[in-house]
Amino acid sequence: HLPGAQLPSPAIIVNPNQPDCTFPSRNLAGVGVMFYVLVATRALLRARFPASAAALPNLAALLDLVALGTVADVVVLDRVNRTLVAQGLRRIRNGFAQPGIAALFALANRSTERATAFDLGFVAGPRINAAGRLDDISIGIRCLVSDDPVEARALAARLDALNAERRGIEAAMRDEAMAVIDALDAATLAGAHSICLADPRWHQGVVGIVASRLKDRVNRPTIVFAPGGEGELKGSGRSIAGFHLRDALDVLAKREPDLLQRFGGHAMAAGVAIHTRHFDRFAAGFE
Repeated sequence: HLPGAQLPSPAIIVNPNQPDCTFPSRNLAGVGVMFYVLVATRALLRARFPASAAALPNLAALLDLVALGTVADVVVLDRVNRTLVAQGLRRIRNGFAQPGIAALFALANRSTERATAFDLGFVAGPRINAAGRLDDISIGIRCLVSDDPVEARALAARLDALNAERRGIEAAMRDEAMAVIDALDAATLAGAHSICLADPRWHQGVVGIVASRLKDRVNRPTIVFAPGGEGELKGSGRSIAGFHLRDALDVLAKREPDLLQRFGGHAMAAGVAIHTRHFDRFAAGFE
């Protein structure tokens, strides 16, 4: 994500989007950032304790997880990210997938020997994400880090069931949101630069997916809100080429300091929390 104008100090901050960072990619997913932190840590340990170099972990064994996180986070596949994904897919195809990834492929009747980025983005990724959207993300984490194939298969089955439930919730929300869009007269829709929708019945774990579907339909920056905590709406937004969503929210926060409770994200996707009573004001300000 993009750092704010003021950063914590003193602090060690690892973020390729910081000013003056010389890392060759500004598009790393969080998993990519963590992988390179581990690589740097291992290099430091090897330099300080050369006699123990043989005991250091083989970080290449994690590349299937790095590839999964990179594709599922929908970051730009620049040279660095493309290399990470290619190496991770190679490990999966060669039979070195983590037990959890192998179990997710098996449940979806996908061959690890012919694994593609599509499998990571549309087979394994949604099942892992379903845990965080509807239940407890630790189920997905445990599946990915498990060394026990039996445990991994059981956790993968739970993730598969959660993903099926997520699809049902998403379909209902999408249909309701599309009906709102369809009810707008042509002149209103043509004159709108953005779409903001909220419904007290919607599930906050799926608003990002619905926002993405609406954005594709109307080709406008779209934010969809669902109830969060007490008196709070949590929104997830998706943008279009040429409109930097996180920067737009930053401008709005500066114009109306009491409107946004918190926000974050990047050019194409962002999250935001507001008070329920401020929805109309937010929609107008965003527009």
